[in-house]
This record gives sequence, structure tokens and C-alpha cells, in this order.
Amino acid sequence: MDTKILLEQFQLVNFQKGKRITILGAGIAGLVAAYELERLGHEVEIMEGSPRIGGRIWTHRFGNSSDAPYAELGAMRIPSDHEMTLHYVNEMGLSDKLCKFMTVFEESNAMMNINGQVLQMKDAPRVLQQTEGGIFSDTRYSERTRLFAAWLKTIINTIAPGNLRSDFERDLNSHLMDELERLDLNPYFSADGETIDLHSFLTQNPSFRAKCSQGLDIFLGDIMTETSHDLLQLKGGMDQLIQRLAASIKGSIKCNQEIVALRVQKDSVQITYKENGQLHTKNCDYVLCTIPFSVLRKLELSGFDDDKLDSIHNTVYCPGTKVAFHTREAFWEKDGIKGGASFSGEGVRQTYYPSVKFNKQHGSVMLASYTIGDDAQRMGMMSESERFDYVQNTVSKIHPELNAPGVIVDKASIAWGNYKWSAGGCTIHWNDADKSQNYLSAQRAQNTLFFAGEHCSRFPAWLQGSIESALEAVYDILKHKPVAQSTAVPVANSWNKNPQMVTVGVR
Repeated sequence: MDTKILLEQFQLVNFQKGKRITILGAGIAGLVAAYELERLGHEVEIMEGSPRIGGRIWTHRFGNSSDAPYAELGAMRIPSDHEMTLHYVNEMGLSDKLCKFMTVFEESNAMMNINGQVLQMKDAPRVLQQTEGGIFSDTRYSERTRLFAAWLKTIINTIAPGNLRSDFERDLNSHLMDELERLDLNPYFSADGETIDLHSFLTQNPSFRAKCSQGLDIFLGDIMTETSHDLLQLKGGMDQLIQRLAASIKGSIKCNQEIVALRVQKDSVQITYKENGQLHTKNCDYVLCTIPFSVLRKLELSGFDDDKLDSIHNTVYCPGTKVAFHTREAFWEKDGIKGGASFSGEGVRQTYYPSVKFNKQHGSVMLASYTIGDDAQRMGMMSESERFDYVQNTVSKIHPELNAPGVIVDKASIAWGNYKWSAGGCTIHWNDADKSQNYLSAQRAQNTLFFAGEHCSRFPAWLQGSIESALEAVYDILKHKPVAQSTAVPVANSWNKNPQMVTVGVR
């Protein structure tokens, strides 16, 4: 639904003003919901279990100066058609910070490591044909089909987790080559005939995706977004959106309040939380829970129906791991690389270069490794020092400069699958028979307990999904008519009407 239309609907609902809503989680979903609820005349408080706000928006700054270089350990890009996200970027006065995010395959000078052979990514499909042979040298198919298939495999190898790489290999050998041979591929090659426009191909040939295995089909939909030339970023860091939203909220935002139990009652929700080592319990009229189901399933839950519990316990999360290097200089620019991503090989997968300029006096930053799925899980099992060494050793095969003394100034990493407050990078629908049913089930309320987050949306893994689900939850809260007003249980830490703002913590 269009953001403007959805926000206008809020004004049309004949709702009771002055509701009190407790929001669990200070990520983008919780903050957007709080912002809108307050604007509509309601009272909110936000409880965050971790020491920081922002959820899976996490900008790590290498230094304390305002122009220090930074890496996005969480969300790092905004598709240009994600109008709900862009609405809040504009609402928070950040539109002037929007700039292009150069993604994978957009930089022709980016590199790829294929079985120890380092080459520019634009040459990778030809080399793949020569080294792998097999279906790529099968003369039953035209040279055009074989080259196009080699490009597809190059893209899948760069982006997809291991199980989907295997799915593609199987599908390609069994029937996808025949489908490619049937299609007119000429419009999707560049003028020099060496690169392809995957986005246009997948958009204009739905029959190809229809012939893929289910998980691969859904993943190709994600790839269409990831390889789009219309991705955006916020110059200065994505956490600016979090900081502006938090500053716009009057209600209290308290960190280090770990939720340990949720008990759904007829017209209220009882929350038990831990703060400073002590347990507190209180009753809340309305609760909006944005806690990821990967974390929620570990809590004590009562008053939930069986279908809801099934959704909470069976929503699948994909691990994600990022490793960033603060470097003395942007040495990759000497090779003509001005952004985009290389494929460093092994379990490191994608290496991204900044497409924004940092102050040269402070050096630069490369996102040395961005992995999802099984690759991320393996890296998540390493200690942080082991992870740093592994990534440096692997990426230095395409960038030997990394091994020179003093080139790496500092490092940062996050293994989202192991992070206590997310226990996963994002939800995935690659293996779901009916993903729409899954997100609707995740979204469904339990009396006065409502739910939001990327796991409750049509857009898993994207800010758009978190924001859309937050707005839909706000609408449902507005419409809800309470059976009776609940009575708060006296607790040590009661509702704070004159809170102090909690600022974003930076590691």
C-alpha cells in the first residue's frame, strides 16, 4: 500500500485517543511505530533489551570525529522503489544525504578469485567456461546461451549461500539450459557482448524463474533487487535515520531492559523484564512486540494460540556476517575500483568498496566480507580474531596490499546469527511454500499484543518490511477497542513521562 494512503487512513479511523502502548525493541520498526502513535495522540514507551538502539541498523565509526570513516555492519542500502523507507528519510530531513550505492557487478574493475586465479569480474564468465567445461562447453547449446549461463553462475556464486548454489547447478544441468536456449538472450547483453542485464532478463522472462526450484526462484527475486542499478544509501551512515527518529519521540526509550516473559491476558499483556540483574513485572494495556522471533521463542510465553506459537517457533532466520577493515588509504582505487564489490572467494564471498568519499586524513574502509547462509554460519563459529585473520588472508589474495605493515588500521565485525538480540541476520522465505501466509501469521495479534518487524512483512531483510509492518500494526492498534482498562502492577520502574533520551551507542 502507498505510504501516503496508509498514513491518511490513520486519520479516518474512529479511534480512542490517549492509548498507552509499550513497544518492545528500539529498531526501525519500534521507532517508526512510536513516532506515528505519538503524532496521533497516544502515549508510548520503548523497552530495548540491548545496550544500544537501532536493531539491525548499525553504523560502526572508526573514530570520534564527525567525518570519521564508517562501515555499515547492518542495513546498508535502500532500493529506490522502497517508498516507505524513503518517506521517513524525507520526514527526518535526510533526503539531501541520499546518494547512489554502487552494488555488485556495477564496477567492471572489481575482482574475482576463481580457484586461485585472480581476474577482473567482467572476465570471470569466460574463464569459468574454460575452467569448468561441462555444460558450459556443451555444443548442443549456442555460444550465447553458454556465456549467458556462465554469467548466471558467476552471479549466483557471488551472492547466494551454498545450498542455493547447489540448486542452481542442478537446475542448470537438468533443464535451465534448454530454457535459456529457447529464449532470445541478445537484448540482455551489453553492447560489447560481454556482460548481461540480469534485472531486465528476470523481469521480462518470468518463465525462467517459474522453471527454477522454489527456493532458487524466490532468491532470484532477491537478486533482482541486490543487482539493481537504483540502490541508494545515506551519506554519513544509516544510523542517522535512527538518531533522528529517536530524537523525534517524546516517550521514554530505555535500553538494558531484557524481556524474559510475555503473558497475554484478556485485555492486557503482562511483561516480565530484567534490569540491573533484577526482575520486574508490569501490566500493559497495549504492547507492540518487534523482537525477532528467533529471540522471542526463547522467552516464557503464555496466552498465545497454537498457530501463533507455531509461527514463532518455525520462522526461519538466515545468519549474516560482516567484517570491515579500516585502512590507511583506499588502495583499491589505484586499480580503478571506485565502488561496487569483488568476489574474494572461499567463505568470504563479497568484498564491498565504499562509493562515498571519506576524508583522506582518516583513511578509508572496506567491507572486507559480507556473507549469508552457510558461509556466514561457518564464520560465525570462529572467534573474532580468527575471523579477522581468515578474512585478511583470503582477501589479500586479490588485494596483497592488506598484508603490508600498517595498512589495516582497525577492524570490526558482527556475526548476526550469534548476536544475542537478533539470533539471525534476517528471515528468509527461500524454502517456504506460501511466504505470504507465513508473514501474515507472524503479523497476527494476540489480544492486545501486536507484532511488527521484517519477519512480519512481504519484504524480509529490508527496512521497507520493518516499516510497513510497523505502520500496519499502528493501524490495528488504532482500530482496537479495549474490553476494559487494565490496572498496572506496582513495580520499581514505572512509566516515565519525563524521560531522558537514550542516544545511540557506538562501539
